[in-house]
Formats: sequence, structure tokens, C-alpha cells
Amino acid sequence: MFAIISLIACNQASVKTASENSDSTNNHVNYPYQAEYSSDIKIGDVNHSKIILDFFKKWEENKIDDMRAMLTDSVSVEFADGTHLNITSDSLIKTAKQVRAGYSSVKFVVEGWMPIHVNDKNDDFVLLWDKEYTVDVKGKADSSRSHSYWQLKNDKISHWSEFMQKMTPPMEK
Repeated sequence: MFAIISLIACNQASVKTASENSDSTNNHVNYPYQAEYSSDIKIGDVNHSKIILDFFKKWEENKIDDMRAMLTDSVSVEFADGTHLNITSDSLIKTAKQVRAGYSSVKFVVEGWMPIHVNDKNDDFVLLWDKEYTVDVKGKADSSRSHSYWQLKNDKISHWSEFMQKMTPPMEK
């Protein structure tokens, strides 16, 4: 009986030691680069994702005026073509109306999103991956795939940056 208890106790001690060593080894990773902005990031507020998805839906439905309430008073935007705007939200809405008027149809397929919170900067972002299908007012169809990140301040969009890839047009039937 003593031998069995000793064997079980030794096995439990070695399992515990192995798991303790494994945990301490996995908590510290020696990365080959240091993050310039931050690496102290956790999952953020899911409500921020809803704000961004609602913003996309307003663009898709051509309800541009409704987008204004989702923006801070001034907004910074980096478009995929390299254009960078620091603009009031009212001016952004005016420009957005002009751009959206060039499309007869816009449709998004959202592939995924993730809200994040940068702990040491106290910043909130939403990362988003999507496909956009458009038809301009002349009937020309186009499509692209994009990744964007959206910064929020006080539950409003203050900045976004887009990275885009053109998709191959669908084959004619």
C-alpha cells in the first residue's frame, strides 16, 4: 500500500513540475522583433465591432447621413491608394456622399472582425476583413478584398486605415 501511495505521489509531483515548467516557458517568448507601437494587446469591447459593422452597413445602404453620429468631430483616414485625410466629420460625410453617388450598388461580405484593446496606450481598435462588390452608375462591376483597422475614442470612430487587394472579376457565363 505504501509503495502504491508513494508511486502516485511521485507521479503527481512530476506532472505538476512538468506543467509548471511548461507554463513558465510558454509565458515568455523571445520574438525576433519588438513591436514599435505595442505588444500589450488583449481582446477588446465587442460593442466596438458592432459600431464598425453598422458603419459598413450604412455605406452599403447609402445612408451616409446616418454615419455622422458614429464619428468623432475630426477623423483621420488612410485610404488604400495612399490618400491620407485629417478632416472634420462633416466634411468627411460630404465627401462620402459624393463618392457613394458614383455607385448604384455596394455589397459587403464580411469575412471576420476582432476588437482589440492596447493596454499600455489605452487605445481601442477593431480589425476587419471583408470583400466589397460594387457596381458604378455606368454599370461597371468591380470587387476587392480588404483589411482595415478602426480606432475608436469614446465609442466613436476617430481613425481608420485600409489595405486593399483587387479581386479577379468573375467569369462570364
